[in-house]
Amino acid sequence: MKNVNAKVAHIESLNNTVYKVELELEGTTFIAGQYLMIALPSGEKVPYSIGSAPHELPSLTLYILVTEETSLAAKVMNHLQSQDTVSVAIPGGDANINAIPSDTTAPLLLIAGGTGFAQMKSIYDDLIHKNHEGPVYFYWGLRTSADTFIMDWIGTHQAPDNFHVHVVLNEGDQNWQGRTGWLYSAILEDHLDLTHSHAFISGSVGMVYGTLDQLEARGIQERNCHSDVFAYAPRPSK
Repeated sequence: MKNVNAKVAHIESLNNTVYKVELELEGTTFIAGQYLMIALPSGEKVPYSIGSAPHELPSLTLYILVTEETSLAAKVMNHLQSQDTVSVAIPGGDANINAIPSDTTAPLLLIAGGTGFAQMKSIYDDLIHKNHEGPVYFYWGLRTSADTFIMDWIGTHQAPDNFHVHVVLNEGDQNWQGRTGWLYSAILEDHLDLTHSHAFISGSVGMVYGTLDQLEARGIQERNCHSDVFAYAPRPSK
């Protein structure tokens, strides 16, 4: 990874816990699905998936979840809000779009929980930009309607007919007219056979491996599944 300085161009609160951060980086690049690390004055380096596609550089977007004022994420946001420029290390992560053949037309599942959305959005937008011809299914799971963000992107983005986005809430309410239930249940409902599919999964360790178990039951091969979790949390024994 390369250490570079990034300009803090814009910060926006998207809901009660999620911030959209726009940085500007010159003279660098990354592959869709990779992450960067924000360096704090304490010496800590905090990883965040890049939520924009490479062709959007030098502009780069992060989605940062802050649930507690004493959390590391809160320290990151305080640093970003108080500085004009920040030091970042970029790029990192093997769970990127280069993990699958560029000419594949096999079904591709992009599966995200919460702000894991960022990594999958980067891949999704990159595939559109590259005129990907195979079917792409983006599944995004959230707990409640209060946890949703960037729904305007979902409603207005331009994508060809082979690209699909599904938002699934664990708990529905009067403000939500979409799908509810477990994220993996929605995937299995839509796909009876995943034998030839590829998947990227972003979320907590439990979410990633729990989802992988369900996908394997429908025929997907573990070698065709990719997640940053695989690099730091070995799969629990069944």
